[in-house]
Amino acid sequence: MTKLEIANEKRYGHRNTVEVPHWDRWDTRMPDVKDQLRAIDLYNKSGAVSKSDFVRARIFGESFKVITVDKSAVEYYRKLSELTAQVRRIGTNYNQVVRLMHLYTAEKSVKALLQELILLSKELTVLQEQTVSLTVDYRKKK
Repeated sequence: MTKLEIANEKRYGHRNTVEVPHWDRWDTRMPDVKDQLRAIDLYNKSGAVSKSDFVRARIFGESFKVITVDKSAVEYYRKLSELTAQVRRIGTNYNQVVRLMHLYTAEKSVKALLQELILLSKELTVLQEQTVSLTVDYRKKK
């Protein structure tokens, strides 16, 4: 606030402000049941905190995301996540075996570690085949 504004406020007892009309309540009726159901469905999909926020966003053309969950895909993603976790565990073991191979020079130790790598590679192949099969089955259902 400037010195002039403070002086004017003291002299006249008020600030020079612009008065804005105050409309804080709006009521709207939707007599058609189809319109009501559509509005309720859009509101539920919008993720808006309140109906007021939803209506305000619609009036002013603000964008909002509609998040839908494909219930048929939930099981697919759960199984796919399990397979991914198994692949990570095997990959960790694989890396540990390779590190040990660099440390040991004895022929017997290296052969044992190579056998372990072969087993881990077979497990990875089986998991990859399961992943492909899971995805093919999922796509056939859609």
